[in-house]
Parts: sequence; structure tokens; C-alpha cells
Amino acid sequence: MSQPTIVLSCNVLRNLLGQRLPPGMPVTWMDIALHNTPKKLAAALQQQLDALPEPSTVIVGYGLCGSGLVGLKAGVHTLIIPRTHDCVAIFIGSQQRFVQRFVANAGTYYLTKGWLDAKDEPLTEYRDYVEQFDEETADYLVEMKYRHYRVLCMVGFSQEELDGCRTDAMKVAEFCKQRFGMEYEEIVGTSELIEALLAMPNRLDSGGEEFVVVRPGGEIALEMFLRAGEGVPQGRKEA
Repeated sequence: MSQPTIVLSCNVLRNLLGQRLPPGMPVTWMDIALHNTPKKLAAALQQQLDALPEPSTVIVGYGLCGSGLVGLKAGVHTLIIPRTHDCVAIFIGSQQRFVQRFVANAGTYYLTKGWLDAKDEPLTEYRDYVEQFDEETADYLVEMKYRHYRVLCMVGFSQEELDGCRTDAMKVAEFCKQRFGMEYEEIVGTSELIEALLAMPNRLDSGGEEFVVVRPGGEIALEMFLRAGEGVPQGRKEA
């Protein structure tokens, strides 16, 4: 009897991944804010894995995410992870396409519907700083964090998604243009990598270059995500 398949994913992928899940497949959506604290991310994922009631094939909806997955232990489970440094590559469709954009567009800060919905973007961050501290401190903090970025890029997996997000995205874009001189662009991504990820439980021996498969007893290591001649781009934030 084959073991069950479950999904353990960042909530930022809910719109892209959720609607493509087979009916009845168990899924746990993890707090988007965990990507800001990689050590907490690993601990939170480990807790979820350790709590599973039986050996399972676990589709992990994350990239390497600031090395937040490094050290994650499979235990009795089999883990399948996109071989990407950041979930931006998942939206774009492959690590190769992401690296091409990284080389051609250094200094890009990415937005997606998931980050907009979670208010995880520079405008809300600035407002939170003003409320927590004062305007002068908020100005300093966002300037230090975002001054090196040149482009704000909104990624949607369809033109319809981009159209639906544009009003909120433009509010962030106007703030980033005024504060940091960022230009705004939009790109249509693809569900290609997500669809291949969901097919992986049926072809674990043919993951190729696009996925990391960690067998029972294994542990995620940084080297699993590296390709020849490739560094580790900073993903969403390519300063």
C-alpha cells in the first residue's frame, strides 16, 4: 500500500498551489512571516513533520528560503522540494529562468498576490515602523533596507491575476518610486513548476534538476540546491 501524500507549504503559494491540489489532499499553509526568520522556519516545519501520524510523502512548498530549510530532517517521511533558492523561482517557473532574470535585472524586489494579501511589502512595512517608532526612524529603516533596489516587479501566474492585483500593487509601486526611485514592471509567471511538483510523488526516481528528494532518514543540506557554476541569489530581494 502506498503511503499518503500531504502538502506543507508557505501561504504565499496558496493561490498558485491550492487550486491545483487533488481533491482531499491534506495541506498545511504556513505563516508567510516565517520567511523573515529562517531559523524559526526550520523549527516550525520540523514540528509539522514530526507531528504527522504516519510515514508520508511530503510536498514542501518552499524554496531554500534563506537557508531556512537547511537541517530539516525527513524522519520517516520522504520530502519533495523545488530545487530553487527562493519561491520567486516557483512563480517564474524554474530556477534557470530565475537566474536569467537575476543576471539581467539585479536590484529587483518582487511582489506576488500572496505577499500583497499578507501586507508583506515596503509600504505596509513603512507604516508599521511609523506606528511603532516615529516618521524619522521609519524613514531611516526603510531607506537602509530598500535603497539598493532599482525595480519593483509584480509577478502573477496569469494576466487575470495581475489585473486583479494592480490597484494594490500600484500603491506599493508609487511609494517605492517616490522613496527609492524604483521602476515598476509586471511579468506573467507560469504554473509549470508547481504542476511538475504535484506529479512528483508518482515519479520519485526521475526528479531531475528541478527537485530535491530527501528519503527517510535524510536531512536537507545547502549543497542539494546548488548547481555547477551557480551562486545563491537572494530571491525575492535581489540587491
